[in-house]
Amino acid sequence: MRTVTIALAITRKDLVSEWRSRELVPALGQFVVLALVIANFGFQIDSKSAPAIAPGVLWLALVFAGLVAFGRAFAAEREQASLEAVLMTGAPSAAIFAGKALGAALMLVLCEAVLLPALALLFGVQISGGLVAAVLLATIGMSVLGCLFAAMVAQLRARELLLPLLALPLWIPFIVAGGQAVQAAMGASGDFDQALKLLIDFDILFVVLTSLAARFVLDD
Repeated sequence: MRTVTIALAITRKDLVSEWRSRELVPALGQFVVLALVIANFGFQIDSKSAPAIAPGVLWLALVFAGLVAFGRAFAAEREQASLEAVLMTGAPSAAIFAGKALGAALMLVLCEAVLLPALALLFGVQISGGLVAAVLLATIGMSVLGCLFAAMVAQLRARELLLPLLALPLWIPFIVAGGQAVQAAMGASGDFDQALKLLIDFDILFVVLTSLAARFVLDD
């Protein structure tokens, strides 16, 4: 219970800080809408091609939005040197990491709340419960990996370059399985249930691995 309480406190602190500053989420919302508008004008979209094009545009916007969101996950701790103070309280590293990952994931979910309706409006595709489930499941795994690597490169000068180099290769399973699930949810051929099971398996694997690695990353 103590671990859960600490994690929720860290998440609440990040969300309150974002609510007061309103820097990240509005910028991400504008970014994804602009990306969809550019894609809408860049491709010849009709009722037949939309289910094939929309999933790629969706994941492209989501990946770049995630890189921005997770790149800022430890920005306050880096600028204020507050992470060491939090660790000195005796709080478990796994709890701190879980709180940071949950906060970043919720900000990305807010971005997705703008992304999915805009996708439906501009591409004329139907947003189903299966599509939302696939995106949310991919968000979990991408969040824990993104925050782990963000913590690793937080103190480096080239962190903006290193974060994509580290995160993108390990995001590929979520993009592939998530893309298959989204395509199937939009009516294209594919096994939706199998893709969803893969996303769940990847989530469990990477949540466990990142939780175990968090102690070594944050302590260093």
